[in-house]
Amino acid sequence: MKKIRPRLLPAALLFFLFSCTSHKSYNATTIGQEEDLIKKGDMSTHISLKQLQDKPHLYALGSVTNLKGFIVIDDSKPFTSFVHDDSVAIDSSWNTDATLMVYAQADQWKEIQIPADIKIWRDLEQFVLQSAKDNGINPGVAFPFLLKGTAASIQWRVTDWDATDKAVTNKKVKQSGKKGTAENVNATIVGFYCTKQYRVLAEHSTKMHLHFCSDDKKVSGHADDIALDGNMKLYLPVDAK
Repeated sequence: MKKIRPRLLPAALLFFLFSCTSHKSYNATTIGQEEDLIKKGDMSTHISLKQLQDKPHLYALGSVTNLKGFIVIDDSKPFTSFVHDDSVAIDSSWNTDATLMVYAQADQWKEIQIPADIKIWRDLEQFVLQSAKDNGINPGVAFPFLLKGTAASIQWRVTDWDATDKAVTNKKVKQSGKKGTAENVNATIVGFYCTKQYRVLAEHSTKMHLHFCSDDKKVSGHADDIALDGNMKLYLPVDAK
């Protein structure tokens, strides 16, 4: 009887399967759950920034304990935006506690020019996804990315929750604090992407989450929307060998 040998999987498929399951140095860690915040009103501290201050090449975004601001960490440099005297202030120390946070470490990045026809959030989200796939990044596992350059506009907000209000809803969170639009702003935007959006603490309508700090350190916070005009570059993490 003729023996039937099992077919060997193509090398490309083997590489894809391996890359999807193997750990990458830039894989993100998520602290806290947005569902607990909304359904249970849990705004308590789940991590202190000081627990992360010794990590090199750290990138992160998060919400301050009791929803009193937003956190962005760019290459181990923290920027916490909060409302003070009806304006937004930025704290560059590690003296902040967070209720929600997603973070990763990456010391090598691949630069990709964002085409001029990528102008709105939806197009940018698709571009990040396709660029990740093209570069062997598994979008089913949370990963960081950066946007650098000049954004045509960023619609931003900084939360300032009333601690006496225990009924937390997405709508009320978005309405609390300060918001505005930064036009033609030079900035570094720290983003996280995952097809399982809860892993990057993103809203149900998107798979990515963006926080930013302007280069002049005058504005920082959560990016609700962004408009581009060909003057920003995307940076994707490269796995450390």
